[in-house]
Amino acid sequence: MRLIVRVYLAGLFKVSGTANAPTDGPLIICPNHIGTIDPPLVPAFVPRGDTWSMAKSEYFRNPVINWLFSSYHAFPVVRHTADRAALRRAFDLVNDGHALVIYPEGTRIEAGVLAKPEPGAGFIAQRCACPVLPVALTGTAECLPKGAKWPRRVKVTVTFGAPFVVLQHRATDDSRVSHEEAAEAIMLAIAELLPPEMRGEFSDLEGWKSRLAGTTRPA
Repeated sequence: MRLIVRVYLAGLFKVSGTANAPTDGPLIICPNHIGTIDPPLVPAFVPRGDTWSMAKSEYFRNPVINWLFSSYHAFPVVRHTADRAALRRAFDLVNDGHALVIYPEGTRIEAGVLAKPEPGAGFIAQRCACPVLPVALTGTAECLPKGAKWPRRVKVTVTFGAPFVVLQHRATDDSRVSHEEAAEAIMLAIAELLPPEMRGEFSDLEGWKSRLAGTTRPA
């Protein structure tokens, strides 16, 4: 994937912030999800070789796509459910010191802007209590639109933000941080890395910062 991207998108592709990514130890990686190319793209540029990804179970029904996803350590999760098998595998991987890619929104957002997340990423981040690495993707929706058979040459960026830990209790008043608030805190970190026109539900950065104050700390 690295070679394909750097050659095919020569002069149009930019990755930044890789120094923010811990090179070992437990890690949860949370990108926005706007394009079909996102699942193989993100792990290709994480600077470590033990990255795993949760992907919707529908992808694994096609033998070719199953092979492709499995080749970069993806495993299925049944969306919109408490998929206990997928959760166990996620916890085992992180507890064993691996990196796990989770898309907090739970699906590709065709509008190309941030949507409200599902609580799953927040739940896993709180339960594992390990660093969370926010990742912002731009241009991937245009690069490989739904139904396209070949990528288009457009500007694509991958930006890794600073890692942080999602807390169980707010640092400000020790009140409980819900799984929904934990997931929103992750999305806020992604929003800060994106251009304003892509922030969607998280366009009001200052309002969200005030609402979620004390829910995270630097890793």
